[in-house]
Amino acid sequence: MSDDFKHVESHDCPMSTCAAPAGSPCRTGKGKVAIQYHTARFRLVPQLAKALSVPTPAVRKPGSVWTELPRPVRAGAEPVGHVRSDTPAPRPPGVQVT
Repeated sequence: MSDDFKHVESHDCPMSTCAAPAGSPCRTGKGKVAIQYHTARFRLVPQLAKALSVPTPAVRKPGSVWTELPRPVRAGAEPVGHVRSDTPAPRPPGVQVT
């Protein structure tokens, strides 16, 4: 099986009628998994920009009811719920650091 779908799904679908988030397949106007990815979405992937179509793989169950799948974790991204700060947190007045 080709990994093209993983490259396509690394982007949100720019089609206003679909707007599938990264990590999920494209959807139809009737709320089903599309049988192929929208052209505007797969053209965001340089190696697929000239392809005529990119079919949705069977693992994504084309034709079934669409549900949002977990978004992919981006390299270098902070885990959800964690906050990173380069500056120390302010201390209440009268508290000394030893």
